[in-house]
Amino acid sequence: MDSGSQVTTISESFHKDKLAHLPIQPIQALLEIEGAGGQHVPYLGYVETRITFPHNITGKEEELVVLALVVPECHFNSRMPVLIGTNALLRLHDKLSERDGPDFLHRLCSRDVALVLQHLAKQMDDCHIHPVRLHGKVPVTIPANHKCCLMGDVRLRKNTPNVSFVLEPNEHDKLPGGLFLETALIDIPYKAKSKVPVVLQNLSGHSIVLQPGSTVAQVCVAQHISPLVPVSNASSHDKFDGEKLKFNLDESPISEEWKERITTKLKSISEVFAVDDLSYGHTTVVKHHIRLNDDTPFKERSRPIHPSDREAVKQHLKELLNAGVIRESESPYASPIVVVRKKDGSIRLCVDYRKLNARTIRDAYALPNIEETFTALSGAKWFSVMDLKSGYYQVEMAEEDKAKTAFVCPLGFYEFNRLPQGVTNAPSTFQRLMEKCVGDLNLSEVLVFLDDLIVFSDTLEEHEVRLMRVLNRLRDFGLKLSPEKCHFFRPSVKYLGHVVDAQGVHTDPDKISALKTWPRPTNKRELKCFLGFAGYYRRFIDGYSKIAKPLNSLTAGYYSPKKRGKVYLGEHFKQPSNINLPFGEEWTPECENAFKTLIERLTSAPVLAFANPQLPYVLHTDASREGLGAALYQEQDGKLRAVAYASRGLSKSERNYPTHKLEFLALKWAVCEKFNSYLYGANFTIVTDNNPLTYVLTSAKLDAAGHRWLAALSTYQFTVKYRAGHANRDADGLSRRPQAPPFEDEDFIKERKRVDDMKNRLLEVSNEMSHEVVSALCQRHLVVSKIEHCSNLEQPLAVESLAVDPSTVADVFGEDTLPSMTSSDWYKAQRDDPVVSRVITFVERAQKPSFRETNLEVPDVRLLLKEWRRLEMRDGVLYRKWTNRDNTVWQLVLPEQFRGKALRGVHDEVGHLGFERALHLARSRFYWPMMTKSVEEKCRQCPRCVR
Repeated sequence: MDSGSQVTTISESFHKDKLAHLPIQPIQALLEIEGAGGQHVPYLGYVETRITFPHNITGKEEELVVLALVVPECHFNSRMPVLIGTNALLRLHDKLSERDGPDFLHRLCSRDVALVLQHLAKQMDDCHIHPVRLHGKVPVTIPANHKCCLMGDVRLRKNTPNVSFVLEPNEHDKLPGGLFLETALIDIPYKAKSKVPVVLQNLSGHSIVLQPGSTVAQVCVAQHISPLVPVSNASSHDKFDGEKLKFNLDESPISEEWKERITTKLKSISEVFAVDDLSYGHTTVVKHHIRLNDDTPFKERSRPIHPSDREAVKQHLKELLNAGVIRESESPYASPIVVVRKKDGSIRLCVDYRKLNARTIRDAYALPNIEETFTALSGAKWFSVMDLKSGYYQVEMAEEDKAKTAFVCPLGFYEFNRLPQGVTNAPSTFQRLMEKCVGDLNLSEVLVFLDDLIVFSDTLEEHEVRLMRVLNRLRDFGLKLSPEKCHFFRPSVKYLGHVVDAQGVHTDPDKISALKTWPRPTNKRELKCFLGFAGYYRRFIDGYSKIAKPLNSLTAGYYSPKKRGKVYLGEHFKQPSNINLPFGEEWTPECENAFKTLIERLTSAPVLAFANPQLPYVLHTDASREGLGAALYQEQDGKLRAVAYASRGLSKSERNYPTHKLEFLALKWAVCEKFNSYLYGANFTIVTDNNPLTYVLTSAKLDAAGHRWLAALSTYQFTVKYRAGHANRDADGLSRRPQAPPFEDEDFIKERKRVDDMKNRLLEVSNEMSHEVVSALCQRHLVVSKIEHCSNLEQPLAVESLAVDPSTVADVFGEDTLPSMTSSDWYKAQRDDPVVSRVITFVERAQKPSFRETNLEVPDVRLLLKEWRRLEMRDGVLYRKWTNRDNTVWQLVLPEQFRGKALRGVHDEVGHLGFERALHLARSRFYWPMMTKSVEEKCRQCPRCVR
């Protein structure tokens, strides 16, 4: 008897020997059984059997009819073939209590049974918990996607208080997968046996059958019932003294009298401003719907949380739960979370909705055309800009779609009541809400773009009226502003990456500071980088050749670097040794003037075009050891026009990144940070000179930082295209300009230990390949892929590491060699294999077969038995112990059906390693008879390696 098991189980062999007359009934995958450690427990079906407790245990023979699961053979149930769980023990408790009264425990003959039942009784009495069992004598079928009300039987104990009860899911007996109970507050009159209504909803894609007498719920005494209060009095966050609000009017040129007047007006409508980080508004005027082209539920595994982040995540979830943003979930959908630290050290909880977004039907509601809406500001002299407080969290999710937003983490399973960040169509829903909110004021008194608003007018008096009108609209819709991000009554403001004033719309100086602060080149290499960048835009600058002539004269004798991996012979291609020498007196006043003129022309209005959200963007990114570079474009009027430039240096830890990771960092930084206001919710193309980066969105071989970056990028809609570096000079020049190092990023500091470990492992290897050779191999790999039309072949992101010794390959690059399988899956797979299962029989017997017995076996079994001393069962799965350089490796004994996949994983999918490296990678994971010969034949017969 096991009070920790919620089900009764019998082994397959026990059923064959003792209960063969009872047919095994299929459960049709309706019941999910987990072990105490969370591992999957397989089962073959169930039988309805009688369990008899003899008189020497219960004082008088008692018989119960219970459902028992039939489970496969394992090491445990070979010793203990029958396990009686709480589904039987609770019924025994109730039956003995009804027979002998509340003191029945003292009459039991078995002390062990009495202790088990006493423990169960104490658990139920502490909370006055009573199981609810399905009423009737025939099975009940609940069709897929249906809700029905059934009757349940509940027995109340004599000492149960006469109070209200909460109907909730049973703690001991879980409902079948996909079946959910609607909790309710009910009153139950005391009877020996009462009936209660139970509402069940089947959210699965198949019918679910419930057997009569099965536990469907439980009732427990309600501890406290709070009366309902009006919404206006319910939230302490909303009850706030407007006198404590502070508004930013310091930079406004209006008089002190006007400032006092406006402050009084704003405080009179204080409920439209958020008072703290958890003071979210709430509107139900527009609700977000998630319509899918495939309604099949999906479930992704929870990702681990770093121990240092666990407490912060727990607190953050608690805050969101208390604020009503999320709630506990029983959804059949599950997406994982990614934890990101903000610059201030606080937690940002991101949900990886890539799988959900891939199935979502796109909303055609378009975002405003910024360039066209700016024309409405013509003639305005006064401006106020406002920003909503966590705007998405103020929008209600449609009730029927909340389950689709469910996310799983090690700390619980939740779903969103409000609109989460990262779901497709969120920008469209939010824009629809804001345009409904301002209504006829849009374009005439206020502009709205997502959660950013700008109120404009010609006079102060008119501006006051318009501002209060907009604030009243926001209040009526239940929306709240972030007061620290609101700027009122200013003649010049920043809005959507532009500076707006009475003169018109200008580019924001912060967006082009990379050009304005470009340091003067000190040698030929730096000057060539600058001219390469400026020359890309020569068609936008009148008289470019004349302006740049003094600078071009300084580059005489400088040859452009040749294509990587290609060998050039002859002294004409030899690079001069003075390319890094300072210019000194060679840098004349004419050169200084030319340099400054080019900077001025490049950053003037004709170069940076107004962004048009209706047109796709083109983003050029590049990374080098000097820094990151990016340039944003749009094709307007048949020309590719620049929208914004950006560049930054690298932190100390970032300088240790391999090339492909630096390129990925540049992409993530440009999209998610620098150009987020342009690209979020828009379609765009990323152009890069790093070919492996074009495969990053389809590859799973990423480290922890890469997964976080990929999750952040998943909320954007873009494609990645490759273009050679010499044709990508704009971003390439920005990345290679001299950079000042930024402060050490906390996120990268956490990664330093892992990066240093990889570096040390690389340094221990003697047979290194040069970067040029690796790039050439990578290019050849891509060309062959295109020739063979291998669209499903993944580019090995770890090629620079895999090109050396296998000992430098991080474990993460081998995780996807085989499909994700649990110990239970391997348990079944090994026993389905005739060779491995035969060896397992001998190992579990713990007696090596005799010479005569061994000779009777097939060759593969004999070969495995030769490894007898190295074979060991671990959690029911057969492993072989292998010692390599004082390190012990447990090799999974691989069934035959998986060996082909394993060979592809250690050779094809990791860059077509040679025989020795592929064998090393295989030995660190698997074992099967004559595995060395299998790996050798795989490498020798590989068509690509033969070529």
